[in-house]
Amino acid sequence: MTRLARFWWLLALLFIAFYPPTLGGMSPYRCGILIFAGIYVILAVSLDLLMGYAGQISVGHAAFFAIGAYVSGILTARYGVSPLPAMIAGILLSAGVAWAMGRPVLALKEYYLAMATLALNEIVVTLITGMQGLTGGASGLRDIPAFNLFGFSFENHVRYYYLVWSVVVFVVLTSLALVRSSFGRTLIAIQSDETAAGSVGIDCPAYKVRVYVLSAVFASLAGSLFAHYMSFIAPDDFGVLTSINILVMLFLGGTGTIFGPVLGAVFLKLLPEVTYQFQDYEMLFNGVILIVVLLFLPRGLYGVVTAARGGLVRLLSGGSDG
Repeated sequence: MTRLARFWWLLALLFIAFYPPTLGGMSPYRCGILIFAGIYVILAVSLDLLMGYAGQISVGHAAFFAIGAYVSGILTARYGVSPLPAMIAGILLSAGVAWAMGRPVLALKEYYLAMATLALNEIVVTLITGMQGLTGGASGLRDIPAFNLFGFSFENHVRYYYLVWSVVVFVVLTSLALVRSSFGRTLIAIQSDETAAGSVGIDCPAYKVRVYVLSAVFASLAGSLFAHYMSFIAPDDFGVLTSINILVMLFLGGTGTIFGPVLGAVFLKLLPEVTYQFQDYEMLFNGVILIVVLLFLPRGLYGVVTAARGGLVRLLSGGSDG
């Protein structure tokens, strides 16, 4: 990692650490915005592992977001289970569903794969709506308790902010370590040419299922954090539009980068604070943004940042040479 990259990492961590008690003024509203941004960063990064590195299209990533949220919410609100075991249960169920569905679903290609993942999202939402006695149905699940860990409550918004962004840092660092390992290089090989990768002995279906399970685990983790922060969840929170929003964040930031989805998620969650008077047109804005990015910024915001950073380094180098 270059000295300039370390500087930007340090700057980002300092902002995360000191925003709430300083610039944020302990405001629940401002902390809430960044809490949601952090949750969607986890979702976008998890989808990037599947799409950006393994090349597997998913238009139903919110299905695992929903599983994590509802398992955690049901176990804590209805059965008095502690949040941490409930979160783990949601992760295990999401991993199990991803493992069971992985082989048949990921054997499909392109549009067929997209439609299959879309169908999974719809099935999960339909089950949530239909199982009214357990999930609350269309009316939603209420009275989900605040997250607590070993007796320490995160009910305070600043504490929850630190919890969420600690998980964000963990997910980002874990993902970076993964994509820079032999596993990550194998995923890139599969994305580049699955037939060629298989011809040299790579078990492509097994690797695709593994990354699918990992992306589901991270999405489930985000779902649990979402449920305990909101204390109320409903099927509409996890529909196809949510999956599309995650896709927009991924493409806006830049696929196959890990840092790109972080930028995309934060940008799209902060954008409504600037364009709040047009909140009824959120999907229109997202659609326009996606079209502009695909046409004119194929590398996303991360590509813009990287190019700007490269220009700055060349400018400084030229200045020092002179």
